[in-house]
Amino acid sequence: MKIKHGLIPALLLLSAQAIAAPDPLIKVETSNSVHPAGTRFVNVIVTALDDSLTVKNIDVNRGNCRIDNQKYLYSSNKETILPVTLHYGQVVSVNFYNNCVASEVVVTTDKGAWRYTYH
Repeated sequence: MKIKHGLIPALLLLSAQAIAAPDPLIKVETSNSVHPAGTRFVNVIVTALDDSLTVKNIDVNRGNCRIDNQKYLYSSNKETILPVTLHYGQVVSVNFYNNCVASEVVVTTDKGAWRYTYH
């Protein structure tokens, strides 16, 4: 009987941890690069791991890196990359400037936000 009483709280604890930290619905990859002009920039690639989700925003280094959100460079078309709806396996790629090296990336979607830190 003692085993049964100890097992129930352990199972509840494991269940609570699973609810508190759901698996992310996205995969995030970052690469730090140097522009030919000598400044650093970050490329962030977000892959959907859910059937459908909308990437609303991506912040790098708490907004200290400037997002290049324009879909067509050097064009009068002001269409932006974000927000974008992705289906499973689809990706969105966004560059960030301002002499940046990614320390923290936060991706906000219609289904939650996820933070990735790099040290």
